[in-house]
Amino acid sequence: RLGIKAKVRSEIGGRRPRRIRASGRVPAILYGSGTAQALELNGREIAEALHGSSSESVLVDLMVETEGGTTTKKMALIREVQHDPLRDTIEHVDFHQVEENKKLRVEVPVHEIGEAVGVRTGGGILDHALRALRVECLPKDLPERIDVDVSALEVGQAIHVGEVKLPAGVTVLNAKELPVFMVLLPTVEEEVKPGAEGAPTEPEVIREKKDVEGEAGAAPEKKDAAKKEAPKAEAKEGAKKEPAKK
Repeated sequence: RLGIKAKVRSEIGGRRPRRIRASGRVPAILYGSGTAQALELNGREIAEALHGSSSESVLVDLMVETEGGTTTKKMALIREVQHDPLRDTIEHVDFHQVEENKKLRVEVPVHEIGEAVGVRTGGGILDHALRALRVECLPKDLPERIDVDVSALEVGQAIHVGEVKLPAGVTVLNAKELPVFMVLLPTVEEEVKPGAEGAPTEPEVIREKKDVEGEAGAAPEKKDAAKKEAPKAEAKEGAKKEPAKK
């Protein structure tokens, strides 16, 4: 297991964590031993320890130095690591103290080994459906990661939780029927034929033109109607003028 040196800190909250980070150290909390214990770590040491690990949920031996100068070894599980996304530095670490003879429950990352035959020769895509397995085991049996051989997977096949080979002393808590890896065929979108999208709009354009033409064509009918009404008007005027001849 990894060994990490830590010092007990009495000041909590306020600007103290900021001053700790400014000095190149990292504030931390150790839970699980009754009362939570505030610690500070060497920033470079914890960064190097996590850099070589495939998971942040790992067991470590904390060498805790008290204010009186005495050092106590405590086995702990790293539960959470907070990072500064801009500076890419570790801002805070949460530990959980564990005991050698008590089982713990933790999520362990799953990694594939090999290249699926369905990907290599069948044109499929490997889908990593379950990134981590929740397991139960004693601290001494806790694996850093679980490797799964996917080389025999054909297109349409899957490896389920119940089919994963686990290290000795490790029990999986996930439902056994859940898929961990699958080889799927890539989805292909149907090509749209040229002009297919514009086709439905053409009748609307034609209708609009017809409407415009209809309105334009209505004008001559009014003119013809006016011409037809004109003789009638003249006839009426002629009828009024006839008595004048007498």
